[in-house]
Formats: sequence, structure tokens, C-alpha cells
Amino acid sequence: MRVEATGRPPRCKLIRLSADLEDGVIRGISIRGDFLATPEAGFDRAEQRLVGTPAAVAGRNFDLFLVEEGVQAYGINGAAIEELLRHG
Repeated sequence: MRVEATGRPPRCKLIRLSADLEDGVIRGISIRGDFLATPEAGFDRAEQRLVGTPAAVAGRNFDLFLVEEGVQAYGINGAAIEELLRHG
């Protein structure tokens, strides 16, 4: 199933999400928008680490991956990712 979602969840900037889900598991994902995340390479790694993650826990994992990759993110968080995946 393909999820295409654009939104501005609470306390976030505009986020555009595109994801391929199979049996509730992320098989591919792209997260773009007006938020700020630095370093960008760390954000890209955190984004790709979501592949293989169940959508139901994607937000918690995304927040964890950002920390592990040393990313400072403003205007985006895991709760926003989960909301867009759920309501996309």
C-alpha cells in the first residue's frame, strides 16, 4: 500500500511523507518538508533505518534513530511521522 501524506501536525512544520507499506511494515519511505534537521546525512540515515519498521512504532523508532545519528531536528518528530502514516 502506498501512503502519500502532507500535513502540519501539532508543533511541527509542513511535512510531506511518501511510504510503501506491506502488511503494516515500511518497505520504503521519503520524508521531506519545511522542517530543519542537521546534519542532513544523519537525517537521511535515520529515514532509511525506518525501512523494515512496523508503521505502528515508526514514530518511537524515528525519534530513537535521530538521537543515535546525532541529528538535531526542529519542526518534525516521531509522533508526526506516525500521524501521517496513520491518516495519510
